[in-house]
Parts: sequence; C-alpha cells; structure tokens
Amino acid sequence: MSESIPSLDDLRGFQGQPNEFWQQWTEAGCRALHGEFAALYTRLPGQPPTQGWSVVNSWPVLAGGTQQVPALTATVAGELVQQTLEQEVAAGQVLLGGWRAALVLFRPQAADRELLLCVHVPDAAGVPAEGEMRLVGWVPRFYEQTRNTHDNERQVNQYSQALELLGKVLESERFDQAALGFVNALTERYGCEQVSLAWMARDGLRLRAVSHSEKVQRRSEISELLEEAGQEALLQGKEIAWPDSGKVVTRAHRQYVEAAQPGHMLTLPLTYGQDKRQDKLGAIVCERQASAFSAAETWMLRLLCDQVARPLRDLEKAQRNVFRRIGAEMWRSLPRQLRPMTAEGRRFSIGLALALLLLMLAPLPYSVEGSFMVKTDDMAFVGAPFDGYIDSSNATLGAAVRAGETVFSLSVRELMLERAAALADIAQNSREVEKRRAASQLSEMRIAEAQVEQAQAKLEQVEFRLKHASVTSPISGVVVEGEPRKNLGGAVKRGDTVVKVARVDRLYAEISVKERDIHALQVGQDASIMLVSNPNQTYDMRVRRITPAAGVKDGHNTFPVRAETTAPHPSWWRPGMTGVAKVHVGYRPLAWVLTHRLVDYLRLTLWI
Repeated sequence: MSESIPSLDDLRGFQGQPNEFWQQWTEAGCRALHGEFAALYTRLPGQPPTQGWSVVNSWPVLAGGTQQVPALTATVAGELVQQTLEQEVAAGQVLLGGWRAALVLFRPQAADRELLLCVHVPDAAGVPAEGEMRLVGWVPRFYEQTRNTHDNERQVNQYSQALELLGKVLESERFDQAALGFVNALTERYGCEQVSLAWMARDGLRLRAVSHSEKVQRRSEISELLEEAGQEALLQGKEIAWPDSGKVVTRAHRQYVEAAQPGHMLTLPLTYGQDKRQDKLGAIVCERQASAFSAAETWMLRLLCDQVARPLRDLEKAQRNVFRRIGAEMWRSLPRQLRPMTAEGRRFSIGLALALLLLMLAPLPYSVEGSFMVKTDDMAFVGAPFDGYIDSSNATLGAAVRAGETVFSLSVRELMLERAAALADIAQNSREVEKRRAASQLSEMRIAEAQVEQAQAKLEQVEFRLKHASVTSPISGVVVEGEPRKNLGGAVKRGDTVVKVARVDRLYAEISVKERDIHALQVGQDASIMLVSNPNQTYDMRVRRITPAAGVKDGHNTFPVRAETTAPHPSWWRPGMTGVAKVHVGYRPLAWVLTHRLVDYLRLTLWI
C-alpha cells in the first residue's frame, strides 16, 4: 500500500496491481464518505444476499489482519444488503448501534464476482449523500477500463466526463439551474447547435430548458413541435435519431424538422426505474448540423440521461411545494445583517422568538363545537281511538292546527248499523221482559232483563265510538308527520299514530357535545348556532341544561346539551332542523388551543 494518502481522483489513473488498488480504494472510499473504518468483501454472484461474503481487506489495517474483520452479516442487516444489490449504493444503521453503514457495490464486467465496500460512518457525521457513494462506486470502473484494451480508454474518458457532469447536476440547488447546466454541457461536449429538455407536466411534456437560453418560449409553434417530438420518444421508450430512425414512429419529428431544419436530431427519453415502477420523466432533444450522432455518442448520451434522471426528478419534486419555495425565497431575500450568524441577526431572532412566544400566550376566544337538532317539548301523537277506516281528513304536512280542531275522521257506516241493531235488541228484549213478568216467569224475566242490559252496554259502546269518530288535536301546533288524506279508506288499528303535531312556539336546540369537551360546558354559557337551511345567519342561544345521559353518534360518545334562544326564534323554524353549534366557553392561550388535543391524547396513551 502506498504511504501517501490516496484520493478518488488519484485512483482514476491508477496503473498498479489489483491488490494494491483495492486496498487504496478501500482507504479512499472510507475517507471520501467520512468513515472511520472500511472493509471490502467479495463473493461469487447468484447467491442469497447475506451469504458467500468473504473479507478482502480493511482500512485501517487491523493487527490481526483480515481475520479480525467482522463478517458482513454481523454488522449489516440483510435488508440493507438486498437494497445495495438492487441499487448499487445504500446507507443505513448498523446492527451494533452508534454507527451508519455506507455500502457501495461493484460488479466487474466479467461478472465473475461481486465486490462490496462497507464503510462505517459515525452517527455524528450524518448519512453520506447518494452522489458521494456513487462517486466512490465509479472509481473501480475507471480502474477496470484502464486494464482493458486501448480502445476502451476512450470509454474511461467518457465515464469521467459523465462523472463530472453528474457532479455538477448534484451541486445544483434548483431544478431549472440543473437542467440548464445539463443541456449546456451536452451542447459543448457534442458540438450541438441546441439541446433542449422537456419535462413531464399534467397535460404532457413542457419545455423547461434550452441550451444557452435563460428564458424558454413555451407557447411558440416551434416549442410545441419540440415538446411533441419529446413526447413521441417518451411514449415509445426508445431513442429516435433523425433521419436514420429505424422502426419507430417519427411523425412529430418530421413536423419539427420541416419547421426548424435542425439537420440531425437525437431524442432520448428520460425515465427512472424499471418495468411497472418506471417513471416517465421527460426527454432530451439534441440538434446538430455537422453530422449524425454515432453509436458511441448515442450510448454515452443514454448513460448520461440515466445518471441524471433521478437527481433531476428529486430537484423537481423538491420545488413543487409552493410553501417551501416561498420560505426559501424569503430566507434568500433576508438581509445578511438579520441572519442568525450576525449579532444583529441574533437580536432579531431573539425578538422574533419573544414575539412568537407572546403570540402563543395571547388569550383567544375558544368554543366547543357540535352538531344540533331543533326540538320541542310539546309533541302530540294523534292516533285512532278504535279500529276502523279513515273517512276524511284535511291535515297535511306543515299545516297549522288548533287545539280541538278535527284532524281526521273514521268511517261510521258500520257503527250506525251496529247502533240500529243494538236499539232493536233493546226493544225486543224489553218486550220479552214484560211478557215474562205478566206470566209470572221470574227466571225467564231475569234472563230477558240481562239481555236488555247487554244490548244497552253495546249501544253505549257504539255511541262512544260515534262520538269520537272525529279525531281532534289536543294542542295547537304544526303537523310534522302523517298525511291521512293520502290514505283515505285505509285501515287503522286502535293506538296507531296517524298524525304527529308539534308545538312550534317554544323550540330549542339539542346540541350533541363530544365526551372530551363536556367538562368545559356550564349552564348559562352563550352559544351560537347556524342551520343547514340558512347558513348565512347565526342565532344566539344560551345553555339551559346538560343532560347526564350519554349516547353514541358518528362513532363518538356524546352528551345532549339543551340551548334556548335569547330572543324569539324565527317563525320558519321547524322541529328536526339541523346545523352546527358553538358553545363559547371562555378564553384560552393560542398555544393551548393548538396543542391541547395532542397533550390529552398523550396523557391518555402514556398514563400508567
């Protein structure tokens, strides 16, 4: 091992033996990822994720050699190894705790083995960036290429360019900045007149960056044709080269060529992921007059697109949230004197914190909310006094009735016949009594007298039913249920409710208050209600009674609270109306208003 401290840049052109390279790469990777210990493992491919790994070397070199290096499965979870095998890089907590493991996988082109670099990073150093880990993973590729034929040296240079370009993209803070830098770099390196980036939007691709142009004319005819060309390549999932396009659809490219005359075109789709999880992100359109794009250039451009697809996607997602963008711009526009790293900024921050504290302690009116229903205490259930049939009725829903007013009448035809029969029985039995008395037949006379009394009782029953055949309302109010006039001739049984009459001059609101808020309510508190039928107006109420009878409503335990109006209620109110009510329980600090639900939940959950 060289005595000088190796770096990733130094290892790109390393010409020594493999054993020395892997030892220096282990040390350089550990330093690049800010680790304190690194171990290099190898195995034959095709085995389960956690099996077959053996130690190659470590840094720092342990006194006992590789025998002292712990096995991979003793420090790294199997899920993290599986993630590394799928994505080539991964980072996560080690099994021993207090450390993080940064894993970098390298598969040689010969595919005869797999190499896995495991760097132990202290928790204080943070999680290594994915770009840094990928930079470490790229170094063995350069070394592998230098050991191949002279023809492959050109590919090594191309990898280096891709690495530099990827580093520039990763250094960008905003999507537009990264996109413009990417297309400008492609323009310079491949001699293009113009390189454009179209990115996925809700209604298709939208032009987001054009080389050497700060502003993009998105709504011009040329830009629309360019977006359609990118959409054409993205939908087919293939590179489209003009004029040699192969077996792909090039209708949009033909239209763009006729309008812009770009000479030679190469459109590459930008995607991330594989199979069903593949995200279609956008397309890169390269234009060059001098010559067509070679196969090597197409391959290299494809590689570059694959490498920058995810960073561009992450940057674009990061700036989607308008609130985060506004916050970042406010911070950027904040004068340097007011930032926390200066004395003025610290004073400003302290003052802002005190103002925020005072705001959180400021008392605000607090109300308990709940749904309510308009009800009345005076409700009459008007039913049938005997079995019969409805003969007539003038009652309709919503109609006002007075106490003693007929609501409906039952048919009396059968009762009249029964009355006539009862009278006839009385007359006949009375004559039979006189006849038996004249004949001095005492026992037969008693029987006849009993029959007279029985007929008289039946007559009284019939007379009672005739008298009550017209059913009246016991109270003055409004018909809220039942329309007997729609059921003329229908049979009713004794005791069946035919009409329901409610008194509407003394209505009140029954508020359903959840159990968690019932402790804050007291009789006499002010309340406000808003009805569904008229949400433009609120009405003042006052709590009159809190009923200690719980019920379940919408999956919550609730208590009924009676509230009455402080002024005469409108005449159009009817029992059964619903709405939202607020009971004013006093003033509470803003901090309590924002956090008391969470505090109550934690108290109930964590209480032992």
